[in-house]
Parts: sequence; structure tokens; C-alpha cells
Amino acid sequence: MIKQTLDLSGVTPLNRTQIEHLVHIAGEFASRIIFEHRSRTINGKSMLGILSMGVTEHDPVTLIVDGDDEEQAFSAMMAMLESGVAPPKNAADAEKLMQIIKDRYQAVLQDNLVGIYLHGSLAAGCFQWERSDIDFLVVARQPLAVEKKIALVETLYSLSAEAPPKGFEMSVILEQYCRNIPYPVPYELHYSNGYKRDYERDARGFCGRMHGVDPDLTAHILNLFAHGVVIHGPTVPRVFDQVKREDALRAIRFDVEDAAGHLHENPVYFVLNLARAVAYCQEGAVLSKKEGGEWALRHMSNEHQRVIQAALNAYETGLGMFYDEGQAEDFCYDALEEIKKAE
Repeated sequence: MIKQTLDLSGVTPLNRTQIEHLVHIAGEFASRIIFEHRSRTINGKSMLGILSMGVTEHDPVTLIVDGDDEEQAFSAMMAMLESGVAPPKNAADAEKLMQIIKDRYQAVLQDNLVGIYLHGSLAAGCFQWERSDIDFLVVARQPLAVEKKIALVETLYSLSAEAPPKGFEMSVILEQYCRNIPYPVPYELHYSNGYKRDYERDARGFCGRMHGVDPDLTAHILNLFAHGVVIHGPTVPRVFDQVKREDALRAIRFDVEDAAGHLHENPVYFVLNLARAVAYCQEGAVLSKKEGGEWALRHMSNEHQRVIQAALNAYETGLGMFYDEGQAEDFCYDALEEIKKAE
């Protein structure tokens, strides 16, 4: 048993969101978590119990944690209480970051900036702070000097501590490539968490060599027409042409071609990506991962339902995906066959 007397006068009363967060974290542990306050014993896993604690003023509150995982539970509860029981971050926090980025990018690029366009889970309404990144495209009129590239990447790097764990995925493309879109799409600059160490080692060298072509940009532009959010600039149709279907299929094929060999490394990603790829091939529907899984439940063979539902459950909860490997491989084979037929 671990027992600690606390002064929570600067923390309480807690609002409902904070209490939900506290109770959620407490519920992740098997140990009993108890607060003693004014001769009352309060269950730390009970919404009603914590609500009833009210303002503690300067009365001492005793935290008692007892069980097999008491050390981990005690550490988690203390970290939460010492931080003011901050509620988990969400899409609204990500949107605030995008406003900061917009202001800084406008200052850096000035008249060279055409627009900033949000895509991915945040734009599609299925963003999850712990598991999603913030995806956006920047359109510029003219090529960027290295100093401008450094300033754009430094903006994202400096926001790393405030960003979701997966960070940002940003690409700069030139306005000329937004019309009669080539495949693959050329880019001026790209940055994501995977390049953080390269940027730290040599910012100028990284930004100087970070340009090329990216088949994924075709899919990103396709998604702009379905879910895109304008952060700055004209509407999506005023800047971008529609992606040609044959190019969209090539981009989809590029995205999922490794599915068979790497399915079990990241089954949630591949199952849901394959599901939305089949939705595009069969109906021309441009869907988020979550929407793709839901579409597949309605339209794909009943024999694949358990795997698709398992992937959706894992995506929405953040927990591990429990599935039959053979069933997942069958789903992967059938989905890839559908994509080949469309091509």
C-alpha cells in the first residue's frame, strides 16, 4: 500500500472533463485508488465520488493506492494531480496549432504564399491526439530559397513539444503543379517526424536537398476535394485540378503495394488503407481510414467482417488489434485483387 497526504487546494474543484480524465486514468490500473477527505472515503474510479469531493480548500487529502500495480498507479495519479489534472488534448488543440503555423508561414512566405490546406484525419473529423499526425499542404508561387525552407521547418520543429506525438506532415508544392497535376507530384519541401534527426544534425543541408517527387501527394490532393480544410488562401477547386483517375489508382497502388509483405507489422494501417482503396476502386469514394473500414463492413465479403471490425476497434481505441492472421491475409489478398482489377 502507498499512502500520501496531498494539498489539492490549488487543483480543486475539478471540472467534468478533468474528472473524466482522472477516472479514466485510474481505471487503467487494477489497484484500489482511494481519496480520504474530511472523514470521507472516495473511490478514485468513481465520477460521482470525485464530483462529491468539491473544493478541498486547505484540508489535507490522502491518496491511498493498494494493489499489484500500485507503484505505477501511484506515479500516474501523482503526475496527473501535479499537472493540474489537465484533460487530454484533442482536435481543438491541433486546430489552434494550425492557426499558429498559418500566421508564421504568412510572415515567412508573404506574397509567395498561395494557400495552406489541411488534409488527413484532422480534416476528416477522425483525429486522435495520441495516434494521429497533423497533415497539411502549402502551395507557393515560386521556388523557395534555403533560408525560407529552414524557417518553415523550424516553425514545426519549435512546436514539437506542443504537437501530438506523431507530429506534423507538411509538403510545399508549387502552384504550377496544382493544375494538370503530374504524376508523381513534385515537391519543394517535405518535413515530418521521421526527418527530425536529419534536421537537427544539419538544418541547411537537410532543407537544401529536401525536394523531389512523391506519389503520396496525388492521394493527398485527391483527399483535399473530399475532406480538405482551407487554413489560408482560395478554395481547393480554385487552386487544384481534380486528380485523374488513372493517377489516383497508381497512387493507391503505391500506398498499398507492400501490404502483403508487411501486413502484420501494422495491421490496423494496412487493413483500413486497403478498405478505403477498394472503396475508391469500386465507387470512386474518397474516404478516411475510419470511413473506409465502415464502408468495407457494409460492402465487402462477410468472411472479412471480423478482421475489418478488429482494425476499426483498434483504430478508435488505440488498443492492440486482436485478429486471426490467416483471415487478415485473405482480406489483404482479396483487396489487392480488387485494386488490380480497377487498374
